[in-house]
Amino acid sequence: MAPDRPDRGLLRDRPVRTPADLAALLTVAALAVILFRLAQAAGRVHPLLGHLVKQVNHVLTGADLAWQAQVGPGLRLYHPTGVVLGPFVRIGAQCRVQQGVTVGGTGGDVRTAGDSPTLGDRVRLGAGAKVVGPVTLGDDVLVGANAVVVRSVPAGATAVGVPARYA
Repeated sequence: MAPDRPDRGLLRDRPVRTPADLAALLTVAALAVILFRLAQAAGRVHPLLGHLVKQVNHVLTGADLAWQAQVGPGLRLYHPTGVVLGPFVRIGAQCRVQQGVTVGGTGGDVRTAGDSPTLGDRVRLGAGAKVVGPVTLGDDVLVGANAVVVRSVPAGATAVGVPARYA
């Protein structure tokens, strides 16, 4: 995963100097990512704190992002409403997620990571896409709107349909 942290760059590396900089911080999408990162930090202190911040994020932004999810730098949620990330999901750097996306396990034993997806770097998930189960999406994969991915997709492929097929 890339060493830079573009999602934190708004807060650390680049001071807020212009109204456009401030506007970037005040979007619901940015707030969802900021609260997700805060929930991760709080969860390392105590799991209950992580869960509390996660719930605040869900109420304020509509995004249900498990604080335990391992997500690389540069996550961008274009419209966070309805986005769900399960607790054992692993997502690489610079991923882009649109509204209504679900990435998670099959609904079995929530205490085990064996049934959750792993996404590579620069994966793009279209509106309403679902990535479910023990699948791997390689780097630079594009998942089309409303696709349901239940099998692994190689790097650079585009997956569309229900169930998703790739080319």
